[in-house]
Amino acid sequence: MRLFRRAAPEPLLSVIVPVYDVEEYLAECLDSILEQSQAPLEVIVVDDGSTDRSAKIARRHARRDPRVHVVTRQNGGLSAARTTGIEHATAPYLTFVDSDDLVSAEGLSAAVEMLERSGSDYALLPYAQFRDADAPSPAPPWVADLYEPQARTVTAHENPEVLAQATAWSKVYRRSFWDRAALEFRPGVLYEDQEVTARAFAAADRIDLVPFPTYLWRIRPGSITREATERSIGAFFDAIALSLDALDAVPGARAARASQVLSNDVPRYLRTLAKVADAGYRERLFRGALDLLAEPDLDLSQAPAEARVVYALLRAGRAHDVTTFVEQGGFDLPSLRSDDVDGRPALVFPFTGDPDVPDEARVLSERQTPLDATVLRAHLDESGLRLTIAGWLRHVDGEGPTCRAWLRDITGWEREFTVTAADEFIGHRVRTTRRSNEESVWDLSVALPDPDDVDVSELVVEVTHHGRTRRAVATRIDPLGSAAIRQDAGGPTLSGEEPWLLDRRDVAVWKGELTDPEDIEIPTEVGEHEVHGLVDQVLALRLPWDFELEDRQGYLALAGPRRLKVVVQPKVPREQLTFWWQRDHAADPRA
Repeated sequence: MRLFRRAAPEPLLSVIVPVYDVEEYLAECLDSILEQSQAPLEVIVVDDGSTDRSAKIARRHARRDPRVHVVTRQNGGLSAARTTGIEHATAPYLTFVDSDDLVSAEGLSAAVEMLERSGSDYALLPYAQFRDADAPSPAPPWVADLYEPQARTVTAHENPEVLAQATAWSKVYRRSFWDRAALEFRPGVLYEDQEVTARAFAAADRIDLVPFPTYLWRIRPGSITREATERSIGAFFDAIALSLDALDAVPGARAARASQVLSNDVPRYLRTLAKVADAGYRERLFRGALDLLAEPDLDLSQAPAEARVVYALLRAGRAHDVTTFVEQGGFDLPSLRSDDVDGRPALVFPFTGDPDVPDEARVLSERQTPLDATVLRAHLDESGLRLTIAGWLRHVDGEGPTCRAWLRDITGWEREFTVTAADEFIGHRVRTTRRSNEESVWDLSVALPDPDDVDVSELVVEVTHHGRTRRAVATRIDPLGSAAIRQDAGGPTLSGEEPWLLDRRDVAVWKGELTDPEDIEIPTEVGEHEVHGLVDQVLALRLPWDFELEDRQGYLALAGPRRLKVVVQPKVPREQLTFWWQRDHAADPRA
């Protein structure tokens, strides 16, 4: 029995965790917070009248760790629980974590350290959504756009783009600023973080942007931000109205925030129209969108093209035609044919050519044409590193894509690959959505650098197409690709240790025994057939291996780590196996 417990150090950061009936997630959430290794912290768990085991889980953590304090109150909602937590907080910095989410082991500490140096009013950190914590989704583009490779401090009112991160969490506030600005969560409302974010921005002088992946936002059934109901969407637009009013005193901020909501949030709700039949939800969504569209000085250049088409219909008083837009696949972008407007990539949406829908609305935003890059195969030996990659700009079609690629490490060292177009058909195993995707497969080669020149390098890919250039670090590995490396998640890196190692966390070059490819008996029946026995590494390095029979064709791919399969299909022109060919020829009776 422990009679005495070591006292926790004086906290530097108060972490407030409102809790209501989250027994399935709470322990994991608290564990992630308590793994913070730098800034001394206190964790204030506010049990908002839970009816499950949440309070017991919180008290168990409090008994084990002196940094955890549990406050129990009658159920009053999320805003009231956060307010109670603030009242009990004692540290000079303040942050909020929802009880079903996770935080990184270092991120909050990094924000506190930067605030200590900069004197800024609060700090923002990146967030990502997840269903599987080991494979979170990429940060939303409006969040990713905020951050640069290095941390920076910005003047608040000169940078209204920070308003796009309108969440209560993923921020660390200086407590003195919070009190001086009289910030509070309005009780009894949904989306209460919208107004708090706006008021904090309006009151702030300087804000720190800390590009340290920190917050994981769990996506689960029942989250209030996922409820497509008339009440929920009405509460959202009511909260947006309050946030816009809070920004009136800052020149340009109101228009910037309205533009962000129309570009980032409203399109998300519009896409639910394909699944939700609630007429009240639909009407309230359209009314809220029209109210925002009436705001002056809007900039919708980053709004998705499909949303801009809908906005044109709404402005023309044709809300009834939005149903037709949805039914004809207006939100299913891969199902739409590619087009261009004045040389800029566009899609052929429903109502293309309609006098109320300008062609300009169909042009894809910059955010809608990111670089999709996938490593298909990798081969590393004493002669150098050879990669085959697929890399294209999403939704963009037409002739002329070009590619460049580099090895780059954290010290600034980089070496450019020799890039050649690969004569390879990938549409039978990778879901290519545009014809030009089949022309966007590249062979990369680079001689190995001196190990003293490089620490741990990453693959940087740049593709230019239709006048747009995108660059990204390649992190995706084709699960049906090279058997030379085990197929796990994460991007390929090249370590600077001898012998050279192609590494993705625990992934090492496979050095299995070899089998002569000619000794593999190829099944010929239509279908998928696993090939048992040892896999030839040389053969596996150049997967897929295409072949043709009299009336059938097929390819060799991976069925799993070091396991091959043969896929046999009826013989048809190769392009007819692809999604894009079937889409583009759907109306052709000869197809």
